[in-house]
Amino acid sequence: MEKIKSYLHNEWVKAVVVLIAWNVGLRFIAIVGYVMLPEKFAPLDFISHIWQSNFIFWSFANFDGEHYLSIAKFGYQIRSGFPQFAFFPLLPLLINALSHLIGDLYLSGMIVSQLSLLIAIYFIAQWCNTLKVKNIGIPLLVSTGAIFLASVYTEPVFIMLSAMAMYYSEQRWWGRAIIATAFATATRVNGIFLALFLFVKMIKNGESLQLVVSKTLLSLSGLMSYMIFLHFQVGDFLAWFHAQGAWGKAKATSPIITFISYLKAVSVDFVPDFTHLVVIFEVLVTIGAIYLFIKLLLHNQLDLAYWLYLAGNLAMPITTGSLGSMPRFTLILFPLLVVLPKLSKLGRTLYYICSITICTVGIIFFTRGYWYG
Repeated sequence: MEKIKSYLHNEWVKAVVVLIAWNVGLRFIAIVGYVMLPEKFAPLDFISHIWQSNFIFWSFANFDGEHYLSIAKFGYQIRSGFPQFAFFPLLPLLINALSHLIGDLYLSGMIVSQLSLLIAIYFIAQWCNTLKVKNIGIPLLVSTGAIFLASVYTEPVFIMLSAMAMYYSEQRWWGRAIIATAFATATRVNGIFLALFLFVKMIKNGESLQLVVSKTLLSLSGLMSYMIFLHFQVGDFLAWFHAQGAWGKAKATSPIITFISYLKAVSVDFVPDFTHLVVIFEVLVTIGAIYLFIKLLLHNQLDLAYWLYLAGNLAMPITTGSLGSMPRFTLILFPLLVVLPKLSKLGRTLYYICSITICTVGIIFFTRGYWYG
């Protein structure tokens, strides 16, 4: 019995147990959704029949998951009319490498996703212990974008690398933090704000400006490498940015215009359908994230480096005129969750009710092929 208790106190064992239980819960909700909604979108046609024949498998590689698996198998293409250069290369590279070892593309994608999430949960716990704040692993797993943590998406990999970089920075292990950040910039463009986070942390530590600049540039090497690849591939260093236009994400817009357009969408232009329900979710999640950010500032939690990381990643979607995918985008704002204990009991209750409700509907929508992010 004592041996079992000692195992359960091990952070890795805790993370594995939580992850298994959480995955079972998500798939139970997906099965409920199977009964409730007809299938709308099932694009995958290049994975093994064993996965393709059952929605409980292929649906966890829906939407962007299709593109990441496609890039891993075929390389960058124009697929379904969309240029895939908008998708950064680290996740497809990891899937491709593992698929050569185990011989299955879909299984490789899921292993990369869930192994990354396992490591992320562990490092988030270590980061929280270092900062002496309550562990935010569970709140993250029941957040509005939880389905994307269980799918073949970049969020598990990016959160893993971000948590590692933040933990290593708190320990002043700059070399490890730089490596984690470099890989993060090869995972999502949001990695640039992690590089900014690292820059501020090193300045605060008293490093010379010249050394900090050189280390920061090194931390951006993932993005730079991808840009060099794109130059040789298509003759355009910024093909990843230009491809965003096809996805409706590259046009800079005033936050005021974004606010007005979404206010109309949920009021005078509102239509009682699933699309507008998701729009309501996107607005609520955005408002919630802004509220938590303000509370974080008011309580003076974390430091300037975290504030800049959070502000940059929160501003990015708002200034493109689209709040689409906000339940997913806010996952990388996980440091915001440290402010939850500072909320009133009513505030925490409302937060978790809204979060779990949107999370549950999102799982059902995503796995049945309805757009959610």
